[in-house]
Amino acid sequence: MYCWSVWESFFGSMQRDVGSFPLAPALRVKLIATGFRTVDTILEFNAGELSREAGITNEEAVEVLQIVKGEAQSSSSCQIIQKRTALDLLVQEQSQGFIITFCSALDEILGGGVPVAKVTEICGAPGVGKTQLW
Repeated sequence: MYCWSVWESFFGSMQRDVGSFPLAPALRVKLIATGFRTVDTILEFNAGELSREAGITNEEAVEVLQIVKGEAQSSSSCQIIQKRTALDLLVQEQSQGFIITFCSALDEILGGGVPVAKVTEICGAPGVGKTQLW
C-alpha cells in the first residue's frame, strides 16, 4: 500500500481525492456527482447524513466512512517526513555523488560527472556519440 505521508505533508490528508480510495465505481460516481470530491467533505457527515446527501444506502455510507477513516489511520502509521531547511537539502544533494564518464572534459562540463538520483538528458545530432556513453 502506498504511504500517503508525502501527499499529506504537502496538501494535507483532508484534500485527498475521493477517486483515490478503493471504492466501487458506481459508489464513487454517486459521491462525486453529489459534491463529495475530497475526504474533508465526506468526514463532515455521519453515516445517516452521508446516505441522505449522497443518495446511497446506509450500508454503503458506513462502508465509505470505514474505508476513508481506515486509510487515514493507516497513513498516520507511515513514517513522518521530517521538515528540512534549504541548506539541509543542498548538503544532501551535494553528498550524493556522481557517476564519472572517464572523459575528464565531459565530467568537468557536468560538474563532476552524471549526478546520482537525478534525471540527466543526453541529446544531440545523430552520430555525435550519445549511445557511447551507455
